[in-house]
Amino acid sequence: MYNIQTLSFDMLPTSYYSKPSVYVLSDSQWTEYKRQQALSEITELNKLIAGHQQAIDRLKETRKILEADYAQPEEKATVTE
Repeated sequence: MYNIQTLSFDMLPTSYYSKPSVYVLSDSQWTEYKRQQALSEITELNKLIAGHQQAIDRLKETRKILEADYAQPEEKATVTE
């Protein structure tokens, strides 16, 4: 059985006590950090937009095929896009 007096820091993972929990940053470092975070988020958003645009393009292509195969002649003239 363990008691508090026999426990040592050797029993704890080094990550438990080796990483500081408070960081001191200058205003310029904070600004750069926020800029990098924003750029990273913009990159991810652009990837999402591209993925959704590809899905939209596939849906439009499927719609066009279905309209060509099954639409009535008078409906073909009124469908746009």
